[in-house]
Amino acid sequence: MPKKSKIFLQRNYQIIYAVVLIILIPLTIIFNTVSSVKSFKNNIDVELQRQALTISQVFSAWFAEKDLTPTELQTKVASIGDATRDLVRFDILSPSGENFIVDASLNEASVGEISEDLNNVISWHQGRAIATLVYAEDQPINEADRFWQLVTPLQDQNDQKKALLRLDMSLSVMDNLVQQTLTKSYLILAVTVLIVILLLAANTRIFEYALLFKKLKEVDKMKDEFISMASHELRTPITTIKGFLSMMLEGDFGNLNEAGQKNLKIMEASTNRLAHLVEDLLNVSRIEQNRLEIAPVKVELGELLTSIGDEFDLRVKEKSLDLKLNLFADLPAVFADPDKLRQVLINLMGNAVKYTKKGEIELIAKKENDKFIRIAVKDSGMGIAAPARANLFNKFYRVQNDDTKGIVGTGLGLWITKQLVELMGGEIFVDSIEHVGSQFYFTIPIYSGKEIKSRPEEKSDKKNG
Repeated sequence: MPKKSKIFLQRNYQIIYAVVLIILIPLTIIFNTVSSVKSFKNNIDVELQRQALTISQVFSAWFAEKDLTPTELQTKVASIGDATRDLVRFDILSPSGENFIVDASLNEASVGEISEDLNNVISWHQGRAIATLVYAEDQPINEADRFWQLVTPLQDQNDQKKALLRLDMSLSVMDNLVQQTLTKSYLILAVTVLIVILLLAANTRIFEYALLFKKLKEVDKMKDEFISMASHELRTPITTIKGFLSMMLEGDFGNLNEAGQKNLKIMEASTNRLAHLVEDLLNVSRIEQNRLEIAPVKVELGELLTSIGDEFDLRVKEKSLDLKLNLFADLPAVFADPDKLRQVLINLMGNAVKYTKKGEIELIAKKENDKFIRIAVKDSGMGIAAPARANLFNKFYRVQNDDTKGIVGTGLGLWITKQLVELMGGEIFVDSIEHVGSQFYFTIPIYSGKEIKSRPEEKSDKKNG
């Protein structure tokens, strides 16, 4: 195959595929419809042939038991014609030399006439019925009425041939019905083919969307892999920088003046922010790739919450805020990952301190019911408007208003918090009134002694760490 043709096929295979489908599917539908209609028509013909044979057999059985005069025979034939409208000929013939004479007929004017027909001779000499599909002689073949012509010998009680029965059963009624069915079928076929063609014509756009979706998934995967790799790679230099900054602040490299101390503390704060951002990105990558390990164990909640309060005591006092721990008596142990539960509490307490300018922050824990403990972080901060609350737990979302200007953040903390709470079997909620305060609360399962299978951690994550 020439190179240009090969390149054309590679670039336009969706269009070629769509064109092939546009041709093949309608052709298949047309072929199936035509075949079905043809089969239906053949079945109708066979059924009418059987009906003609049945009439002849019934009449033959009746004829064998009777010894009728010509008048009685004509009367019987007339009554059969009245009962069966599809019969256009019903003749009783008797042999006369090599020909046959009409003894009784639906058309009384033909009684006594000689009938010269090869089928009469064949049926008489072979002693069997002959059925033939014939067309009216005075009409064009494509418009002519069709008939089942049947010739069969009639026998007496001694099984001796006595006469011939010749009947013509019209197919015009059935042909009209079949034609109506055909018209409807072809109309439905045309509409179906049109719909299929329209759908397949849009197939190229569908292929484009599918290809775009595939590329987006690939890009998203590359993005996750890049974030994971970059975050891991950033960990080492950040840890090194933090170590040297700590040594410099402690005077390991000599005493610094007041300006040097101040600048190093700014550098340390910025490095810590960068370290938190890297850790958040790592957590996002692990959660999205289902690689975050949750190892729930029995956790004494009172001890954990007290340690969290002690950890935030200095930060709260630096902003002249009050910190209250409202822990209900006899708090049971919870079944949670202690590190992840601590991270959730630190995220919520950190946000409360960050967005509260005056007033107090309260950490509350009590039993929700027999299965869950409810932990709440309540503040008297700037609060959150209702429209913003709807998106609060979305990734990278941050409330943007005059009050939040100058407050740094990535919009990942609450999303990560929600994922961690749900992975530990709980739920998280928020209540807030703008300029009054907010309350974030979540549930954690109470420890019951039953083992819960933890989520596996992917080995590559440990290696990369």
